[in-house]
Amino acid sequence: MPGLYFEECEDGLVIKHAIHRTITETDNTLFSALTMNPAALHLDHHYAETETEFGKPLVNSIFTLGLVIGISVHETTHGTTIEIGRAHV
Repeated sequence: MPGLYFEECEDGLVIKHAIHRTITETDNTLFSALTMNPAALHLDHHYAETETEFGKPLVNSIFTLGLVIGISVHETTHGTTIEIGRAHV
């Protein structure tokens, strides 16, 4: 399915994505390290277990946002964005 232009989207549009992804502890650790996020809430098991209501580290919310956007590209904007500097024939 090609992407949709903004004008083609309607209120209430629901898109079922073909791609599914499990987020692992390694994903969270690597993303936190790459983005220089030292928050114990994302990295420290002991802290999360004893000091939070969650009991385990939380996945970095920016990672989650990026993943959701990335997974949705094929059904939303793929092929609809403008490529600057590329000649169209």
